[in-house]
Amino acid sequence: MQRTEDGQIIISCDFSGDDWDMIEPMIEGHRGSVISLASLSRSIDEAKPVDEPASCTMCLREIEAGQPAWRHPEKSANANPEAVICWDCIQQADKSFSRDPDTDWVRKIPPTDRWK
Repeated sequence: MQRTEDGQIIISCDFSGDDWDMIEPMIEGHRGSVISLASLSRSIDEAKPVDEPASCTMCLREIEAGQPAWRHPEKSANANPEAVICWDCIQQADKSFSRDPDTDWVRKIPPTDRWK
């Protein structure tokens, strides 16, 4: 997520609203959506089946009722109030962060045939 303050573009995690400090890793999805490493960690622990269909902020695919997804429970003023991430994007981000040589992220989700 992007916003402009004092003529500067600020990149924030859509889920927590935390601004990118150029240190903590973030992953960008479609249309400039962004998830931070801290939000990803929470999403892995807190994802649960959704009650109603939603659209994934990261990949734009529809999440059907009953499929696992995550919304940040405490939204800051800078967060996207509609932000939700599907389980596929959570798995993909987990894998991507684990492959980043500048990040000490250890994969938290066991690989499936799709995300080896």
